[in-house]
Order: sequence, then structure tokens, then C-alpha cells
Amino acid sequence: MSAPQLSIVVPVYNGIRYLQDTLDSLIQLEHAVYCELIFQNCQSTDGTTAVLDAFCRGHENRFHCNEQDSGQSDAINKGTGKAQGNWVTWLCADDVILPAVGQALRAGDIAGADVVYGDIIFVEGSAVYPAIGTESHSPGALSRRRLIIQQPGTCIRRKVWQDAGGVDVQLNWSMDYDLFLRLESKNKRFLRVDSFLAVIRVHPDAKTSSGSIRRVFELWAVLKNSHLRRPGYFSLRPYAVYGMEYLIKAIESKPRLRSFFPVRILLRGLHNFFWRVAGPMEQVLIQDRFARLPQTIVDLTGKLAG
Repeated sequence: MSAPQLSIVVPVYNGIRYLQDTLDSLIQLEHAVYCELIFQNCQSTDGTTAVLDAFCRGHENRFHCNEQDSGQSDAINKGTGKAQGNWVTWLCADDVILPAVGQALRAGDIAGADVVYGDIIFVEGSAVYPAIGTESHSPGALSRRRLIIQQPGTCIRRKVWQDAGGVDVQLNWSMDYDLFLRLESKNKRFLRVDSFLAVIRVHPDAKTSSGSIRRVFELWAVLKNSHLRRPGYFSLRPYAVYGMEYLIKAIESKPRLRSFFPVRILLRGLHNFFWRVAGPMEQVLIQDRFARLPQTIVDLTGKLAG
């Protein structure tokens, strides 16, 4: 039997709250692309284990690995180490992948790309909106601007992943950015497709929702290492972007502080300045595509936000 086109690693620990939506999306993807599903379950105790056992039972392309790991990055590497697909990606157990990934991979094969990525939808409470920071890649864009790639739905050729050594297990928040920067430093080819490939849930328990100062220090360290590898790609802009993002999240995490009118005015100004510095280049195109979403995706995001 030929190798799967795509291997999807799902690192999970006590993810029962949102897991079923993730599994439903993987079932839909199986109809669009020949893939294998690898669940790296860190010995969950909330019912996740039983759900995954039942989901994988009787399916040759679904694997439930219930074993200890040292964190999300370690789980991702453990899963991709077992992968057999031509392409690999990972999906958090509270996110949803979309069938357009199949078309994106075909485009990647035709173009000879090393990394394929596309647009992302955020679901935050009852709000549904697109990630307007996604952009087409050009040499040095990740180092000079910011993270212009949303990781869910982003697929990397397995050989390229192996050569890069996977994600850095020492990183807690920025393992995806670090990996993309390392691939950029090696002149790998990035292909940005104009389709929505995944849905990200934004909620207080999500790791990326953290306003921790440790997160911004980690991001700055990852950028520093990238600029040391390729000094010609140096720019202060991404340091400013992530410093400002931290400040905004730190204020937004304190409801009592936000109740003061001057603070609300300050926050509005910070948001405006943030996007001036970040400078999204494809905002209008993304919002136009979002306005023309297929009804199936509109129904799905409505269900997730319901």
C-alpha cells in the first residue's frame, strides 16, 4: 500500500471538552485526502482515552498512543516520529481542520513546495472572524515582519521536517514560529494558498491566549536566534509587534483595570498602533474570501460558536 499523503498528529491531554468537534473534522478530511491520524495522548484522565480508543478501533489509519510525554512539543515530535505520510502537520485537540487541506497539498505537490499553508478562522465565544495577519511568504518575511503563518492546517514535507529535527522541545509557546524560521533560514519554499484550512478556538484555557511575560521573552529569543543565523534578515519590527501584543493582552486580562475610561482609550490606541506596526498586507483579500465562505463552513463555525 502506498504511503499516506498526510500524517496528522494530535497532541492531547484531558481534551474531552472540545475533542469531538476535532474528531468530526478529521473524519471529513479523510474523505478529501488519504491520511493517517496519530493521537499522542498524555495519559488523560477525563474520558479522552476511552473516546480515542473507540475512535481508532478497527481503523488501520488511526493510531492512539497513550503514553507519557514532557509537554506538547515532545508529543508532537513523538507523533511525527511514527508518521509515514508524505506531509505532516499537527492539530490541537480544541481546533478543527477543514477539507480544503486536500486541495492545498495537491497544489503544494505541483509547485514543489516544502511548506503549504492558508487562511484560518477564529471562533471566540459567539464571534467568528478570519485571521487577517496571514500573508504570502517572501524570503526573510518571517524574520523581518512577524509570524505570518497560522500553524493549524500548515503542512510540511516529512523529509523537510526530519531534516529540521522537528520542533524544539524546550519551547512552550513559539515552537511553530521557531520551526518556520529555521526552515526560512534554509531557503525552504513556502506556498500560501487562498483557502481556509482550519478553525482555531480562542478561549481562556488556550495556551496562545496567555499574556505571560515568559511568552514574549521566548518569542524574542526565537527571533534573536533567527537573526543570528541570517543577519541580513534582521528587523526590529517583530520584537516591537510581540512586545506590544504582550502589553495589550496584559491589560485585557484585568477586567477591573479595563473598566476605567482612560484605560479603554489607551487600549484602543494600542490596538490601532499594533496593526500599524504589524502592517497586515492581505487584510482586504482575506476578508473578501471570508465573506464568500461555503455554506458548509458557515454552518460549522456557527455550530462551534453556538
